[in-house]
Amino acid sequence: MASEDVKRSESAVSTIVNLAEEAKIASEGVKAPSHALLSICKSLVAGGVAGGVSRSAVAPLERLKILLQVQNPHSIKYNGTIQGLKYIWRTEGFRGMFKGNGTNCARIIPNSAVKFFSYEEASKGILYLYRQQSGNEDAQFTPLLRLGAGACAGIIAMSATYPMDMVRGRLTVQTEKLPRQYRGIFHALLTVLREEGPRALYKGWLPSVIGVIG
Repeated sequence: MASEDVKRSESAVSTIVNLAEEAKIASEGVKAPSHALLSICKSLVAGGVAGGVSRSAVAPLERLKILLQVQNPHSIKYNGTIQGLKYIWRTEGFRGMFKGNGTNCARIIPNSAVKFFSYEEASKGILYLYRQQSGNEDAQFTPLLRLGAGACAGIIAMSATYPMDMVRGRLTVQTEKLPRQYRGIFHALLTVLREEGPRALYKGWLPSVIGVIG
């Protein structure tokens, strides 16, 4: 009788343990997607906020840089950083310092978000392939693998937001003397699509890709 009681007790304990393991697996199966979605959202938000804040902080310098690059050499208005910033402030005021920054942020926020997320995913994928190829399951990231992951993330992010980058450039350099005036981001996008076609949104894409890889 004692041996039968022991067997019954062991059987009951085994059943309880099996049920507990099944319940744990089931609960993990339910929670995993939500955790994965939360992780994705955190990565996208973190990258987007960091990109927007950093770009806004240097918006006046970014605009001045472009104006210095495209100004007419026979009619110099901007002659250095301090003089150029003072000239913009005097002629266009505070809003002039941040002209085009809305478009810039509309481009850089999704760009940074996609780049941050893409880098994490590319890192996982590249490390997995490296471990499969080398046969070493404990292999760690090397500088070359990190470089590859960064290049992949940069190309994906740049390609996803390239139309906004092109429009940002046009909005930044337009002046009142130009015959064509864009009223904002969406107006510029629609105008380019209507007058120049979809391919115009990716003018200069290949050199940008080469620059990212290099």
